[in-house]
Amino acid sequence: MHGAEHILEVFYLILAAQVMAYLFKRLGQPVVIGEVLAGVLVGPALLGWVHEGEVLEFLAELGAIFLLFMVGLETRLKDILAVGKEAFLVAVLGVALPFLGGYLYGLELGFQTLPALFLGTALVATSVGITARVLQELGVLSRPYARIILGAAVIDDILGLIVLAVVNGVAKTGSVEVGAVLQLVLLSAVFVGVAVALSPVLARLPLERLPVGSPVGFALALGMGMAALAASIGLAPIVGAFLGGMLLSEVREKYRLEEPIFAIEGFLAPLFFAMVGVRLELSALVQPATLVAGSVVTVIAMLGKLLGGFLGALTQGFRQAVVVGTGMAPRGEVGLIVAALGLAAGAVNEEEYAIVLFMVVFTTLLAPLALRPLILWAEREKR
Repeated sequence: MHGAEHILEVFYLILAAQVMAYLFKRLGQPVVIGEVLAGVLVGPALLGWVHEGEVLEFLAELGAIFLLFMVGLETRLKDILAVGKEAFLVAVLGVALPFLGGYLYGLELGFQTLPALFLGTALVATSVGITARVLQELGVLSRPYARIILGAAVIDDILGLIVLAVVNGVAKTGSVEVGAVLQLVLLSAVFVGVAVALSPVLARLPLERLPVGSPVGFALALGMGMAALAASIGLAPIVGAFLGGMLLSEVREKYRLEEPIFAIEGFLAPLFFAMVGVRLELSALVQPATLVAGSVVTVIAMLGKLLGGFLGALTQGFRQAVVVGTGMAPRGEVGLIVAALGLAAGAVNEEEYAIVLFMVVFTTLLAPLALRPLILWAEREKR
């Protein structure tokens, strides 16, 4: 495809995302839902103006990276550590409960053990970009419940990848690759540990004296570098970007980092959410068997995260705990990746893939719709 056609597709995505975001904002609904539906509108499911491709996939990934980098800039490490116990508990329960529920229901449907394991795995990881966009939109990133969600999402990603590594290893070799799992755990622990250790160093580093064009240029390089490093060890790049943003959170005001980075994020993040919509294969969702099984799996997915988040964050109060559980519910592109891996490995068939797709669509759309009023409900308690 020629460059002009890529530019035209980006134009369609940006225009549709902006118009739908405006409409949903006027309706008092999360703009992220409008952006996802914009992708459905211009994508293969409806108008067919935009299709998946390497260039758009890369731009979408940059959008997710800059969104989480911006969220990290607004999140101080000490605030995350202050809710570390709750975040860890939310992550562990939010992985264990959906996985167990998905696996058992898969067996109940008549799935073989391996497809049932993939179904459970698809329910594990949270798509934190969806929730982060709602938290950012409502200006509540500094709240303890928001910090619990963000901290839990980092741990959740690591745990989710461990589960995926185990299940994928079983699919490929018939056994658990213990060495690969231990390597992933060790590298993840070192990566997060080094980021935590570097935080006070960067807080005192005179960025204006470094041999770089500007402090903003250094910040961009650090964010992308952390994202690339995370990807190289098997973590999601957004985890590295989030940690990179946190490393600079103490100096963001001194060097006025937020405004220029927010401008980049404001362009790229809607592309990410719109591409989530472009990827959705709506035709696969209309089969009666898919509607029934997908609805049950969606309930299991929502309740698993809601219960795990609620129990883990109950120390923050009833309303805040409900917000945390709901904020952990969207699966977004994470569930699609797991299902696609299972399909590619021959571990799941088209029908089983469609069930996961149904769950992804509805957790992605329903969670932000529920999250906004719940956050407003929790904020009223503070007044």
